[in-house]
Formats: sequence, C-alpha cells, structure tokens
Amino acid sequence: MIFRVILCLVLIFSFVVPSFSESEVNLTSTSEKTIKEKKLEEINRKLKEKQEKLEETRKKEQNALYNLVVTKKKLDRTKQNLKRANEKISLNKQKLDKLVSDLETTRQDLEIKRIRFKKRIVEVYKNSSVNYLELLFSARSMADFINRFYFFSKIVELDGGLVKNISTSFSYLRDKKVKLADTTEQIRGLASEISNEKEKILAQAKEINNLHLSLQERRKTYEKQVAELEASSAQLEKEILAKTSGGAGAAQKGTGSLDWPLRGRITSVFGYRAHPLWRRKDFHTGMDIAAPYGEVIRAADSGEIILAGWWNGYGKAIVINHGKDMSTVYGHMSRLYMKVGDRVKKGQIIGLVGSTGYSTGPHLHFEVRIKGKPKNPRVFLP
Repeated sequence: MIFRVILCLVLIFSFVVPSFSESEVNLTSTSEKTIKEKKLEEINRKLKEKQEKLEETRKKEQNALYNLVVTKKKLDRTKQNLKRANEKISLNKQKLDKLVSDLETTRQDLEIKRIRFKKRIVEVYKNSSVNYLELLFSARSMADFINRFYFFSKIVELDGGLVKNISTSFSYLRDKKVKLADTTEQIRGLASEISNEKEKILAQAKEINNLHLSLQERRKTYEKQVAELEASSAQLEKEILAKTSGGAGAAQKGTGSLDWPLRGRITSVFGYRAHPLWRRKDFHTGMDIAAPYGEVIRAADSGEIILAGWWNGYGKAIVINHGKDMSTVYGHMSRLYMKVGDRVKKGQIIGLVGSTGYSTGPHLHFEVRIKGKPKNPRVFLP
C-alpha cells in the first residue's frame, strides 16, 4: 500500500515539475524581450538626439558660411571706402603742397615790394624839401611842363599802386592761411577716418581668418567622409556584383518592375549635385525621398537580403538582390527589420526611415544598381 502511494506521488511530481519549468522559461523569455525592447528604445532615443545635434551642427555651418559671405562683402566695401579716403588724402596733400608753394611765393613777393616801398619812402623823405609845384612851373616850355606833369603823375600813381599791391598781398596771404587751416583740418579728419577703417579691416580680417580656419578643418573632415563614402559605394558595388553574379540570381526572384519603397517628396535626384553637407559637387548615386522619422520602408520588389547593417556613410542600410543583375539599396534607415539571407516580397516592410550615416535629416536614400553599378531609379519606377 505504501509503495503504491509513493509511486502515485512520483507520477504526480513528474507532471507538475515540467509544467512549472516551461512556465518559468516563457517568463524568462518574455522578460528578456522586454529588456531588449527597452534597450532598443533607449538606443533609438540616443540616435534621435545625435541626429538632432547633427542637424543643429549643419545649420550652424550654413550660418557660418552665410556670415563669411556677408563679412567678405563688408570687407570689400571697407576696402573701397579706404581707397576713396586715400584718394582724398592724396588730392588734399597735393592742394596743401600747392598752398605752401603759393604761400612761399607770396611771401617772397611781399618782401620784394616791402623793400621797394621802403626805398621809395626814403627817396621821398630825401626830396621832401623840393617843391613839386616850383619844379612844375619852372618848366621852360609847354612841352617841358607836360613832361614834368606826366612824370609826377606816374610817381604818385606808382606810390598808390605799390601801397595797394602790398595791401592786396596781405589779404591774399590771410586767405591762404585760412584755406591752409581748413585743408589741414580736412586731412586730420581723413586721417582719423582711415585709422578707423584700418581697425575695422583688421578686426574683420581676424574674424574671417578664424572662420576660414574653422571651415578648413570642417572641410578636411568632410573630405575624409566623402572618401569613406566613395570607398563604401565602390565596395558595395563589388559585394553586390559578387553576390548577384555567377549564380541563378536571387532565391526569391523579383517581378522585374519596381514600386516606390516610400511615398514622399523627392529632395535630391540621381546625378551631379552640390552635396548638402560639405558643399562640393559630387555624384549622387541614388534618389533621396524625404519622410517623417519612423515612416515604414517597403521592398521595391521581391528578392533576397544580401546586405543588412551599418554601412559607413549609408548608415543603417539594406541591399536586396532581385535577380537578373538588379539590386536595390535603402540607406539612412533608423531600424532594420531584415537580416542577410531573408527573402522578401514586393511591398513587404523592411525597415523605418531615419537619418543615420552622413545625412541632413530623416529621409530614404534609394538606389537601383545593375551589375553593381548605380542607375537612375526614376527610370525603373512607375
């Protein structure tokens, strides 16, 4: 009897224990899933913060470039003002030199007239005892009288003219001194203006130089990023070609026609453009479609995932092999729902819009490649 009871208890526990263990495993699995989801949310939050900082940095760079243009224009205007001020200084310097020369000439002329007048005064003084009327009326003939009268008239006229000339010379000298003072004051004002202009130019030159050095460092960084991006594109081309050639093509073959992976505004087309980040001409290997952060991205056609993960400048990216040497690339994604080897159908969700890699904001970078070489996606879309 006791043996039967023990046997029953063993049988009961043999069923209860596995049931408890399975429940515990499911609970652990659910807990791990919750932890991973929270971790993913935290990663996405940090990623969004980084993207916002990147966008803020880009705007600051654009403002810096704008300020550089404005500062250069101001510098050009300042140089023009300085040039005009120098021209005025040069002109006034010439006028000043002429005034100084005229002043010296007037001074010398005045000195000569002063000596002549002094001599004349001495002569008059010496001959002051002579009666001019007596000399005039002692003429022996009418002709002699007329000659004496003309001579005396000229003496009087000459004396009056000499006095008048001296007076005029003094007035002229006084006017010249006033003009000289005015011109000197103008030159002082222009000199002060030029000094201020020079200070402005020096300050602006320093500002431009600092800005130039800063932008130069950024340019070097961007050039390095461009080189990485170009290398990534070339490597991607090789890998796509390696995985799409030499076989029967994709295990999940495409239909041969593509659908839009995302509906949105096209912000950059295929071909040469001025890159939005580093402001230099480059070849855009795909099409940029703007969309809100987290918008779903669908497979343009059926195929097999041959690349899925972080790809340098492309950020989080997926490449689908559709067979017949055709593949599509999806870049700058925030989340990837597929992994290498997965088979997808046309229109199936493969990830979400983001701004990872070298990006200026949330959008999808979409490429179509034939034998690994990028082609214009618009040609293949309805």
